[in-house]
Amino acid sequence: MKFVKYLSGTLLLVSIISFIGLSFYPGPAIEFNTAGQFDYPVLKDIELNAFQKQKQYVTMPDGTQIATNIFLPTKAKMTNFPTIFVFTPYNRSMVLPDMKWYEKAGAKVFLGNWGPVFDVLPNRKTINTLTNNGYAIVVADMRGTGASSNYSSAMSPAIKQDGIDMVNWIAEQTWSDGKVGMMGPSYLGWIQLAVASEKPAALKCISPSIMGMDIYSEAQKQGGILMTKWIENFDVQLRLLNLNASDQTNTIPVFPAEPVIDVDGDGEIVDEIPLYANGDVTVFTDDETPTYSDGIARKDNQYFKHTKDHLKNIWTKEVVDKWQYRDDTMLVYEDTLTIADVSPGFFVPGIKASKIPVLFTGGWFDGFEGITKMFASIQDSNPAHLVMAPRFHVPMTIPPAYQTLFDYQGDYEDQILSLQMRFFDHYLKGAANGFTDIDAVQTYTPFKGWESYKNWPPSATDYQTYFLQANQQLGKDTSETGQDNYAIDFSHESGYDAEGDNRWNMAAMTDTIMMRTQLDKKCLVYETNTLTEATQITGHPIIELALSANQADADIYVYLSDVDENGNAYYVSEGELRAGWHRQAPDDTQVNNLYDVKPDLPWHSFNKGDYDKNPLANNKQITLKFDLTPTSWLFRKGHKIRISIAGADYTNFELNPTLCPDNVLENCKETTLTIHRGGALSKLELPVIN
Repeated sequence: MKFVKYLSGTLLLVSIISFIGLSFYPGPAIEFNTAGQFDYPVLKDIELNAFQKQKQYVTMPDGTQIATNIFLPTKAKMTNFPTIFVFTPYNRSMVLPDMKWYEKAGAKVFLGNWGPVFDVLPNRKTINTLTNNGYAIVVADMRGTGASSNYSSAMSPAIKQDGIDMVNWIAEQTWSDGKVGMMGPSYLGWIQLAVASEKPAALKCISPSIMGMDIYSEAQKQGGILMTKWIENFDVQLRLLNLNASDQTNTIPVFPAEPVIDVDGDGEIVDEIPLYANGDVTVFTDDETPTYSDGIARKDNQYFKHTKDHLKNIWTKEVVDKWQYRDDTMLVYEDTLTIADVSPGFFVPGIKASKIPVLFTGGWFDGFEGITKMFASIQDSNPAHLVMAPRFHVPMTIPPAYQTLFDYQGDYEDQILSLQMRFFDHYLKGAANGFTDIDAVQTYTPFKGWESYKNWPPSATDYQTYFLQANQQLGKDTSETGQDNYAIDFSHESGYDAEGDNRWNMAAMTDTIMMRTQLDKKCLVYETNTLTEATQITGHPIIELALSANQADADIYVYLSDVDENGNAYYVSEGELRAGWHRQAPDDTQVNNLYDVKPDLPWHSFNKGDYDKNPLANNKQITLKFDLTPTSWLFRKGHKIRISIAGADYTNFELNPTLCPDNVLENCKETTLTIHRGGALSKLELPVIN
């Protein structure tokens, strides 16, 4: 018995000592693995938690309260700091309401934080790195999101004006030196471009990532075809986040935003979030009166009321359902908006006039492929840089499977943060750190590595034409006139993981190699002979198809793949176009001829008056010419270059409404495409690096 008591006492003592020790543990050290790429010497010996976090509301001119986190350096000798501003609709910080003790212990071990509050965008490494190097950080919830008040529609002018007001507010704070930079991905990239276009004096540089040029054709209807899975998933994701839901079963788990004010003053913030008690247990907005975990009623229920405001948001799917054509107008509360009010391409004139430095980072597998056009269109007027690598929209890094496939060296997130730090140091601190000596374009080419160019597309690029030939061959020589018939398999679905996701479902974690080996069996395939020497493409592939059909309309999907010696087909790039949009328009009309859009690529207006409802009626032959997503890829010796043509991407895109009424697979009419070839008909143009 004494032994048992002794053992129990010893275990209790060890537990207490361990707990005390863990309490003082700041978390794992911040280390960078750049593998020499974008290496920056100042990113060493990062002192952990050398900052003070503050929370407050910033009141906008119309009374909207913007929930704001402020991180101020504590080890720096100066008292005024350049500031990095992050404006987000995805919760500036989140709370995990029901963390178990062992989850808290795990968080403390791996993150240096017991929880339940976690800062996500920017993450722990970015916060520590920036504050260690003398930057203040401001992270704020957009109106209608997080813990902020009021309501909004995605990418509305009110949000842009809030961004401008926030930049001006930062510049006026006693801890600010008056210089502001911005950073962040996707929607957080959109707001940077929107704010920069209005040229607030304090905004000195921006670093947007994975954000495109055209909201309609990139984020809603690729090739004029509705992106069903992405729209539905993003709508659900954003709605849950904006309603401060708690749902770990969602495609990407969601958690409520951190409240700003500890109303009862007990030092606990989690009890300021109402209980998910009645009705839908993932949200509390369906409760008339909120209840709290501590049983204490709040006098004004501020967090609850602000979240209830968000129920008035105009959600993504509502916008998409009404926005059928690119030239449609949208009534957003009291404002009538057009594409010019929300699309980044229309922000370019203001950005060019501002001369603001911009560091773009994008992904070869991201859905917002227009980032290369944004860069190319401002490079002649602004200090602009572009970094492209084989990453998706989510996760924020190169998935492990691709790291192994490409033998990728270093940590991509570390490499990008290192480059961003050099960028910010130069443009916000005036550091002579060699940033301007770096070539404007940095691309990662699979199976080759990082490369540098002075512009996009690289001047070393030369388009080489591969013609569709007999016997489903791709070759550099023209061939005799002929045709190939393809009975569309409407069940073709370009899903690459267990959930059937691909690059277009940007609200899902994609962590698998995209293989087309089996999928291409449902397609019409053309491929080259075995390559006798390696071929590198870097730029925008372009497809041109002469076709007819036994039906009045069709959707065309073209996939570019790399086929190895064993017949395995690795996805490289793709493009799609509804046949009704076969008419081309001058590419500068996509921005109402405000400037020269670069590079020059095929453009289809997606305006209502340009749509041909029956383009293939009566066996009419038409030509479809469109670009595939930008890429850089090394086709190695012994491999083959393949294109595969499909007539559907079931579940990812809507089925053609003429062929498949009500978007039901079983309703699809038997449809045969005829590809016409010979002479200059039907060809693939590849941007080959000489």
